[in-house]
Parts: sequence; structure tokens; C-alpha cells
Amino acid sequence: MKSNKLFAIALGSMIALGLSVPVMAQTTTQSTTTTTTTQDSPAPVAAAPVAMAPDTAAQDNSAVNNSVSDTTAPMTKSEMKEQRREQKQEEKSADATAKSHRDEARAQKEEAKADKDRANALKQQNKSTNATEKADAPQ
Repeated sequence: MKSNKLFAIALGSMIALGLSVPVMAQTTTQSTTTTTTTQDSPAPVAAAPVAMAPDTAAQDNSAVNNSVSDTTAPMTKSEMKEQRREQKQEEKSADATAKSHRDEARAQKEEAKADKDRANALKQQNKSTNATEKADAPQ
């Protein structure tokens, strides 16, 4: 029992570490945009955003271009709480659905048993009727 608990704790720790490593390994990308205005031109001229990373050796050559990469921002605490709340609600809903299915199956099983009992009672009644008719029949 103790070894199972230790194994569960060790496995949980490894899973948590495994899930956090990709988050820690992400590099921060900086984006800069330069806007220049001249007196001859009425509209500003904007240069294309340039993506720069502090560790250029870790960058993939195909990812280096003049556009900003499409990355999602990390979730805020309130978003994580909302996600956990929704997940708990979904789990409760799934549990309720499973319980409902178990209750339906149990009710069907009880109904089948009741049908079987009624059939056995009818069979016994027919046997007793046949025995009575046989006893009352002239010989």
C-alpha cells in the first residue's frame, strides 16, 4: 500500500515536471515597429515588424522572417480559474450522466426481473390449474 502511494506521488511529480518543462523552455520574442515621417509625405511610412530573439542559436531558420510569429499569451489567473471551474462543471455533468445511465440500467434490470417473476407466477398458476383440471376430470 505504501509503495503504491509512493509510486503515485513520484508519477504525479514527474507528470507535473513534464508539463511545466515546455512552458519554461519557451523563448521570449520581441517585436519592434519603426515609423518614420517626412515632411514631403503626408502619410507615415511604417517598416515591417522584425522578430528578434535573445538566443539566435536556438531559432529555426524557417521561422526567421519579417513577420511577428503568431503566439498565444499565457493564461491569466482568472482565465485559469474559469477554465478549472468549467472543467469541474463538465466533470459533474459527466458524473451525473453516468449516474443517470446506471440508474436507467438498474431500472431496466429490475423491470426484467419483475417480468421474469410474473412469467414464473403465471407458469405456476397454469401448472396448478392443469393439476386441478386433471384431478377433477372423470377417469
